[in-house]
Amino acid sequence: MLIKERSIITWLLHPDLKQAPENLVIAPVSNPINQSILLHSFIELDKIRKQTPEWGLPELLMPSFGEVMYKSHRSFDNIMPQLFEDFCKREECGILLCRGNVTIVYSFGGNQLHIWHFTELYGKSVFNFYTCNVCDGENIGVGITNTLLSDNLLFSGSLQERQRKLAFIAGFVATYVAVKRYIKVETIVIPRGKFTAIEGTPLEYIEKKKVLNQTGQEVIVMDSIWFRKIINENDIYVRGFFRMQNKKNELGEWYKELIFVDSFVRHGYHRNAKIEDDEVN
Repeated sequence: MLIKERSIITWLLHPDLKQAPENLVIAPVSNPINQSILLHSFIELDKIRKQTPEWGLPELLMPSFGEVMYKSHRSFDNIMPQLFEDFCKREECGILLCRGNVTIVYSFGGNQLHIWHFTELYGKSVFNFYTCNVCDGENIGVGITNTLLSDNLLFSGSLQERQRKLAFIAGFVATYVAVKRYIKVETIVIPRGKFTAIEGTPLEYIEKKKVLNQTGQEVIVMDSIWFRKIINENDIYVRGFFRMQNKKNELGEWYKELIFVDSFVRHGYHRNAKIEDDEVN
């Protein structure tokens, strides 16, 4: 797996840069007014960048993490208003590296979730759209300028399909933050410019076991121990030990008796991935 350099990441994490890199561009539009709208949204992101928020390292979502998000989102949906409020109070923000060469920059604050959506195309980070999202009960309402939503160079499909896509992205980000905060996950820091092995993760969840990070800074891989299956086929020597054994007396009453268990050899073990044992409702 190769994590290529992304101009949007370099620009965000270096607030001292006075100008945006040449490879950081605005997407082509069919309606000229949309270019001004996108430019305004980009300038707002620049203002936030100069305030040096705690973006943290860019976070790469592995398939296992996505599976946990999918299995847990309904549970989080029931308490999303409380979670949304908590994320806004904490001013959660970050940079997500997703499939399809997508980079999502998000920021919670003022009871809103702000999302800037970029894609990598021919070595350039292309700014596609910005949405301002609010939580209304179990649903997240998406705010976007109508002219952007109707621009056929920015979006495809019917109007309803475009709205569903944006709602999915907002829900995706909110669920991601919830899983990261409330479910036990593994984070693997990938140094820049080095091949890093991600050991123990089955190939059905990762195309390759090694990651090459060319972004210019460290990247965090978001994984989940729920997908780690441990198989040990070796003989394991177990030393003798004392333990309290439950027993019944002649009256059928339970009592405990201290016994000694002799040494024995255990012939390996299999531990299923946690998600196979404990489904997230």
